[in-house]
Amino acid sequence: MIKAVARHTFVMNADAAPRTGQWPWALIAGAVALFIGGMLHPEEDSALSGHAAQAAWIGDSLWIPSHSLILLSSILFAVGLIGLLRDRPALSAAARRAGWVAVAGAVLSVVENVPHLAATFESDAAAAGHATPFLNAHMVLALLAFPLFGCSVAALAVLGGRQLAHPVVAAGAVVGGICWSLGPWAVGPLGIESLDVLFIIGMLMALWFAVVGVRAVLVKGPKAGQPTGL
Repeated sequence: MIKAVARHTFVMNADAAPRTGQWPWALIAGAVALFIGGMLHPEEDSALSGHAAQAAWIGDSLWIPSHSLILLSSILFAVGLIGLLRDRPALSAAARRAGWVAVAGAVLSVVENVPHLAATFESDAAAAGHATPFLNAHMVLALLAFPLFGCSVAALAVLGGRQLAHPVVAAGAVVGGICWSLGPWAVGPLGIESLDVLFIIGMLMALWFAVVGVRAVLVKGPKAGQPTGL
């Protein structure tokens, strides 16, 4: 009789415990893909200029693996953020709004990364001084996608607080998100090539995503409102 009651209580507690799906792994994998893709991203050859420099840049052998990983990271972030928002009902209304805007930013980043990746096939056209519609589309979309994603992730990191990650990690996400947002505007319309370092600093967002994912895996579904020490 006692064993039966104990077994019944165990089953009830197991059923009542929050369950974490696969979204933490999506965030972790997205962070890894963004970091590796960003590190592989080719640099323009300073010895070249004009059309020759652009053609060599988008025609670099690392362009496809780099941008394939960055594209994959955007897809994984969108999937992971949707799972997080569904699995964390205790998040404040403001945090949830920021989260859904971040989902929209990730989806727009997917759209932006498609012509970004395809720009490599315009290397010959760039060398000849011809039109590069894929590259141009990427440059325009990046002015919208990067700020939307970067600013919303920064807001989510702040508004989610300790429910998602340690404040120090969240602060890194804020710095990274702001730099990510400013990057395309700095090197695009403003033409300050030296500020491409903003994209590297923006990788701090990847650290935050990784910590949020790892924390969710380790904690195995915390109670509503429970803070994290990570």
